[in-house]
Amino acid sequence: MTHRTGLEHLLASPEQAAGWGRVGLLTNPSGVTRDLTLAAVALLRAGVGLTQLYGPEHGVDGSGAPGEAPEVERDAASGLPTAVLYGLTPEETARRLAGVDTLLVDLQDVGVRFYTYISTVRDVLRAARERPLRVVVLDRPNPLGFTVEGPPLDPAFRSFVGVTSALPLRHGLTLGEVARVLAAEEGVEAEVVGTDAPDGWHADRPWVPPSPNLPDLQSVRLYPGTALVEALDASEGRGTALPFRLAGAPGMDAQALARRLNALDLGVTARPAFFTPTTSKHAGKRCAGVQLHETRGELRHALPLGLALFTALEEAGATRNPDWLQKLLGVPADTVPNTPEAALTALDGWQASGEQQALALAPHRLYPRKEGSP
Repeated sequence: MTHRTGLEHLLASPEQAAGWGRVGLLTNPSGVTRDLTLAAVALLRAGVGLTQLYGPEHGVDGSGAPGEAPEVERDAASGLPTAVLYGLTPEETARRLAGVDTLLVDLQDVGVRFYTYISTVRDVLRAARERPLRVVVLDRPNPLGFTVEGPPLDPAFRSFVGVTSALPLRHGLTLGEVARVLAAEEGVEAEVVGTDAPDGWHADRPWVPPSPNLPDLQSVRLYPGTALVEALDASEGRGTALPFRLAGAPGMDAQALARRLNALDLGVTARPAFFTPTTSKHAGKRCAGVQLHETRGELRHALPLGLALFTALEEAGATRNPDWLQKLLGVPADTVPNTPEAALTALDGWQASGEQQALALAPHRLYPRKEGSP
């Protein structure tokens, strides 16, 4: 069976775009058809009146490093002018969107609250409060599926990596469903062209990295947990070929760290590893740590692994950044224990609050869930 994304449904029935006026597209290299045609090119061929492309973090062409969004005058594939919608004030976001009547959103999200494409969608919806702007999300699967992990965000820790307290850390929604949550908060409307297979990834669809440090699905599966290492002075593998699958720092005991993690039976095998990042933390320095291997099938729950890794690295000498930890995890840093065993116990309470919050999001869901799931 061939499953269609929202983009592919629109391409099959482009008459849906009648009356949309001047159309913009918020996208990046992950916005592609099954045969890897870029969304902008495919939509123009279908007769949709695109006039402008916009990019989130990393830019329209995906070339930017974390925290960057390069400005490129024109998109090479479609010839359309481009602009970024990242790192802007609300006023500047509204100005950049002033030339379009409808904004399509075709981005591959990864199902985690701190992934910033959600934040850019929020900014777009806020702009829609200030002037007439139709926002239409061309939905895509959540590669992590509908599983919920972790707590909702304490409102005290809202930031660009956490723009809403409505979502658990791993929220179990598609981007279209998230847009409906955010639209309700902003008092506007978000339309969604649905996807046929929203719950997880499908082997017959190519994976195009939505950002530079999520090159494959194994990195995506680990990301909700191992991204917490960003809140340490240890490396989370940025600047290597295995981002979010390597972790460590100069001078650590790789063998001891691997033994510590493997004794916890977290669904992966930690292998002692040595690496030298080319960018980000400890660039150019030899690090000792672990590579995480999914050795018992695909990892289903990443947050226990992430918390255990975070605290084991602390035991090995890494120092936490409390402010960043709070923004990522969503709870006060002083409530995060400093040993793996205690952190895993604390996770039970956070998980219960996240699942309770997920139930409150049911009115915004577009796709059925299994009976009994939060």
